[in-house]
Amino acid sequence: MRRSLLGAVVVSAALSLLAPAVVGQSSPKFFFLQFCVGCHQYDGTGLPPDVPSLRDDLSYLIGSPEGRDFMLRVPGVIGAPGSAEQVAELLNWIVESFYQGDADFTPFTAAEVLSGRERPMRDPIKERLELLAGY
Repeated sequence: MRRSLLGAVVVSAALSLLAPAVVGQSSPKFFFLQFCVGCHQYDGTGLPPDVPSLRDDLSYLIGSPEGRDFMLRVPGVIGAPGSAEQVAELLNWIVESFYQGDADFTPFTAAEVLSGRERPMRDPIKERLELLAGY
């Protein structure tokens, strides 16, 4: 009995030490570092002209219905693991963390993410150029 109690205490202590790591792995920053940083870079500067800067190029994306739709349908967003809620949190975190323009925007929702996942983008660069032409 004493051994099983001691074992339970040890397991409980180990789990409590791991809890912050597990929580950190579900944060928007963790998702960005795992799935977005390869193209958009650690500081959000991107690889212009093919990969837009998250610091400078978001005004045309968050400022119009067409831009929001584009942002919700890019391959990195529709293919991001996690729930629609987590992806919406990621998008909102990106805008709040990197965008240097007017950050007065309507936060992305899980429903928007689900809608975007139903309509994947075939050619993101072409669609971005078409979007920019009308901006």
